[in-house]
Amino acid sequence: MLSTYYRLKTVRVRELIAHQDLKRWWVAEAAGVHKTTLRRWLSGRIDKVRAQNLEGLARVLSTQPQEIADPISVS
Repeated sequence: MLSTYYRLKTVRVRELIAHQDLKRWWVAEAAGVHKTTLRRWLSGRIDKVRAQNLEGLARVLSTQPQEIADPISVS
């Protein structure tokens, strides 16, 4: 059974956070994830993001999910 996950475009996410002058802890909280999770995503320590979390992050950054992540399939 395959599940769809996404790989963040970390450079793009960092650019959006910086351009909007947002604090990372606030982005994480507003997206519904722990600040450590966001830090791990952006550092590449966690390479898979669930669709629900991606949608929350995209909403907070005022962008579309496809702008900040690419789909990947894992079994």
